[in-house]
Amino acid sequence: MKTAQKLLMLFTVVLALAGCTTLRTASDYDKNVDLSGYKTYNFYDKGIARIKLNNLDKRRLMAAVESEMNAKGFTKSDRPDLLVNLVVVAREKTDVYGPAYYGGWGWGWRGGWGNPFWGGGTYVNQYIDGTIIIDFLDPAKKILFWHGQGSGFNLDNFNKREQRLYTGVKEILAQYPSIVSAAK
Repeated sequence: MKTAQKLLMLFTVVLALAGCTTLRTASDYDKNVDLSGYKTYNFYDKGIARIKLNNLDKRRLMAAVESEMNAKGFTKSDRPDLLVNLVVVAREKTDVYGPAYYGGWGWGWRGGWGNPFWGGGTYVNQYIDGTIIIDFLDPAKKILFWHGQGSGFNLDNFNKREQRLYTGVKEILAQYPSIVSAAK
């Protein structure tokens, strides 16, 4: 019976952690700006210099953005229509699980047959939770015209990190209005 309790607790923890693997994305844009006029891009150098990631992850993030921008039909240029600004915000997060209630079967509390009981220990998961922000800036007008973000990126998890960065950037940039994306 104790094995079943432990398996149930482990399953609950794994399920809770699995729910934390996808990014929560959101975006906003200036509806007064004609987005169809933007066809070329480059990175905003001052923003890239401020990204709080190691250089390996910074290059991965930029490569993911380049890949997705190219897939959307944009072209990288030295004289771009838009600048891509990247920001990564990190905060320490702690998740606490347990003890959990098991049972519920039986006759009564503190007596009778099949008492319900509390079981398992408390599990603590500490990690760095990241938010990836992608902003599109118009260098001629000096305005921000599109903002996208994805929160819930576990920066302490090195498992399939490059793949998760690419997936995260893809999910964020999927928020860019498709009816006005650059023509291919």
